Amino acid sequence: MIIFYGGLIITMNDNQPFVDAVGIEGDKIVATGSLEEVKKKMGKDVKLIDLEGNSLLPGFIDCHIHPVTFMLFLINLDLSSVKSLKELQEVLKNTAKEKRKGEFIFGLSLKEEEFDVPVLPTRWDLDEACPENPLFMLRYDSHIGIANSKALDLFEFNFETKVPEGGEIKKDVEGELTGVITENALDLIYSKITKYLIPEPDVIQETADKAFKLLAKKGITSLHGIIQLGRSGEGGDLGLVETLIFKSVQEKILQSWYGLISTDNPKKLSKIKKPPLDGGSEDSKFKVGSLKLFLDGTFGAKTACMWEPFSDAPDMCGFCVVEEDNIYEKMKVAHNNRFQISIHVIGDKGNRICVDLYKRLLKEFPRDDHRHRIEHASMLTDDVIEDMNKYGIIASCQPPFINSEYKWLEKRLGKERCKYTYPMKSIIDAGVVLISGSDAPIEDPNPILGLHALVNRNGFIPEQCIPMEEAIKTYTLNAAYGAFEEKIKGSIEAGKLADFVILDQNPLEVLKDKIKDIQIVETIIRGKSVFKKNN
Repeated sequence: MIIFYGGLIITMNDNQPFVDAVGIEGDKIVATGSLEEVKKKMGKDVKLIDLEGNSLLPGFIDCHIHPVTFMLFLINLDLSSVKSLKELQEVLKNTAKEKRKGEFIFGLSLKEEEFDVPVLPTRWDLDEACPENPLFMLRYDSHIGIANSKALDLFEFNFETKVPEGGEIKKDVEGELTGVITENALDLIYSKITKYLIPEPDVIQETADKAFKLLAKKGITSLHGIIQLGRSGEGGDLGLVETLIFKSVQEKILQSWYGLISTDNPKKLSKIKKPPLDGGSEDSKFKVGSLKLFLDGTFGAKTACMWEPFSDAPDMCGFCVVEEDNIYEKMKVAHNNRFQISIHVIGDKGNRICVDLYKRLLKEFPRDDHRHRIEHASMLTDDVIEDMNKYGIIASCQPPFINSEYKWLEKRLGKERCKYTYPMKSIIDAGVVLISGSDAPIEDPNPILGLHALVNRNGFIPEQCIPMEEAIKTYTLNAAYGAFEEKIKGSIEAGKLADFVILDQNPLEVLKDKIKDIQIVETIIRGKSVFKKNN
């Protein structure tokens, strides 16, 4: 038995917002209150741990993360820090020198919007740097990929390649393939790329160990993890092995995992809702809870479904990547089998369509406490927010997107549309439940950076900033609610799991521009310390 004391303890429990001490036994909280009260409740045989002035909070929950993909990102070429086309070419040249001739190279997290001259590379740019190795890279949002000529040949792309609906294979004015591939057309790559990406079993184990320890280092105690079943989805053929990888590394996973399952066949949800993917009890470490669907693309790829064209691309309004009737049929199956639904939507038109689909579903098949979600919910007009509140739809947002996009969003959307882009305060004020995640590996899965974005917003539409208390709630109690887990986690109360994060500063008093400097001192999951700074 352990008692924590000697620092600020923020409970996220409105009935008792702060306590002097918290006592745990095994994996559960058994007492909170003054130090004397907790000592009396716990008895004599306890270990006292002095927080030494640090702050203890409920553990952070990442509400949208791709854990298996995050693992694979750790062993491939990270391009997130590249700041120019010339630098990109130098990185690719150096990488190719370390590879055998003809060996496949996979690059990730390209952020061409941050180049000194923002321009999306083409296959000819890649050929110049890497002529002898097949090379394929993904933009940071994973909705645009670029292949060099060797990779186009490897994947058998040519003028006769049939373009799937909801995707593009770009050509230049002379009809030549540029190597740029978007949205559903990426499935043609993913269907052939998996064998080049999956490492040996021992490497998978080592990478899993590294990945989940890294998440613990960032204070994450639970995650809403996306798993793809089968070929159909953003990971293509990776979906054929993603569940197998997940099962093989479960002993390495430190965090609790609430599964958002991406599948074209929602009937499979009932079949897989059993061990080892679902432990079957309220406080099981692994659960299957939600159907993950897609409706549109992204801002970066200019494929988010918009009412009006993008300001810097007047011929592009984005699009829905699926037919409305198609997605509705899947929604019905999941909903009527008592599963939650989580739909990826970015654009303003896309979000209106999504909410209308939810309204149709809930009118045709009324159901209490469904907790259906919109993943990203990036552009929400007042009418959409009002309906989200009315129908109990959760806004599952990714605050780190603001950190990555604030410099170029106005160029893409224009001033007026920016006013309702990532409208966190409007969401909360309307009574809609806001939960936060990272979409890692798209963004850094660091909740501290998410808190910075929520409270500070880097100056982007500052009237949508929210107070730190509300920001923390989106990563704790609200996040637990988003997975039907508010009775077992998300706040520091007797009977709940002993999931904590200890910070080196009081987050309620830190200056706005210093939030991102807050450090994780220790992370505790189910009563066990899984990360300790300087250990």
